[in-house]
Amino acid sequence: MDFEIRSFHPVDEEYQACLAVQACYPEDRQDTLDEWKYVDKTARKDALRVRFVLVLDSAIIGYGVVADPYWLDVKDRIQFAHTVHPDHEGLVAERKPIHDHVERYVLSVVSDRPVKVLLTHAREDNKVKVGWLTDNGYRTVRRSPSSSLDVAAFDFGKWGGCVENVEASGIVFLSRAYLQKHDPDWHAKLYGAWVEIKLDAPTANERRPISVDEFDRMLNSPAMCPETNLIAVDNGARAASCSGFGPYAGLTFANPSLHNSTIWGTRYTGVRRAWRRRGIATAIKLKSIAQGRDMGCVRMRTSNEENNPMYGINSALGFESGPAWKEYKKLL
Repeated sequence: MDFEIRSFHPVDEEYQACLAVQACYPEDRQDTLDEWKYVDKTARKDALRVRFVLVLDSAIIGYGVVADPYWLDVKDRIQFAHTVHPDHEGLVAERKPIHDHVERYVLSVVSDRPVKVLLTHAREDNKVKVGWLTDNGYRTVRRSPSSSLDVAAFDFGKWGGCVENVEASGIVFLSRAYLQKHDPDWHAKLYGAWVEIKLDAPTANERRPISVDEFDRMLNSPAMCPETNLIAVDNGARAASCSGFGPYAGLTFANPSLHNSTIWGTRYTGVRRAWRRRGIATAIKLKSIAQGRDMGCVRMRTSNEENNPMYGINSALGFESGPAWKEYKKLL
C-alpha cells in the first residue's frame, strides 16, 4: 500500500477527483468545478490557504485545506478541514489512522507559525472521524444541525397573514438583482446589513467584520444567485433615504445549487437588531420558500447553530433536522 498526503495540483483532473469524493456524501452540499476554481482564483494573497490531497496507490481518496482564519479576531489559530472517501475513513497507514497523517501534514504546513490552536469540524454521524478527534485532544465548541424542507409539501395556509402583516408595516421584500439595478446605494446598505447581522451570530470565536473585498468575493461567486437573494427593505423609513429605498432590515441568501437546481441552499438569513421581534425573519423565509416553489425548487437546505433563533424559526416552518456539523478546537 502506497499512501501519501501532498499539495493539490490545480488541474481539472484533480479537481474532478476531489469532487468525486465529495459526491460520496450526497446529503452534504455539492460543489462544482467552477465554484472551486473561483474560490482558488480569488483567495486572499496575504493569508495562508493550502489545498492538499490524500493519495492511495496513485488514486485520490480524500482532500482538504489548511487556512488562516483571518475572519476571526485572533492570531494564534489555524483552521483545517478534510474529507475522506467513506471506503477509506478507517484506513491505517504505517500503523497510524489516516487522520493522524492529516494532522501531522497540517502541522508541517504551519511549522513556521506560532500556532496555539487547531480548528476543524466534522459531521456528528461520522463516528470514525469524531472518535479520532475526541481521542486526540479536540473538544466540541459549536454544534450546527443541518435541516431541510420539502418545498412541494409546504403548507402556506398555516402562515396566512404573516407576510401581509410585515408588509403593512412598510417592509418590502426585493431581490438583490432588483436592488442592484434600481437602488444606487444598494452596495453600501447591503454590506452594512451583512456585517451587523453576521457579527451578532452565535460563534465559538470572536469574529472581525468582513472586509468589503471579502464581501464582494462572496457576492460575485458563481454559487450566488442575485435573483434569489432576498432583502427586506424598510420603506416605512424611506424619508431617510434620497434613493427612494429605505434601510435594509434583513436578508436571506438562498441559492439554487449549480450541481442540481432543484435543491436550494440558504447561505444565511438574519435581521438587524433594530428590526427584530417584528416577524421579518419568518416573513422573508416564507417569501423565499414561495419563490423556490415557483422556480422549481424541490428541497431547501440550511444549517444553523443550535442556539441561533433562526434554528427555532426554521423548525417551526417545518425544516427537519438532520445530522449536525460540530466545530472542534485543540490546544497545542
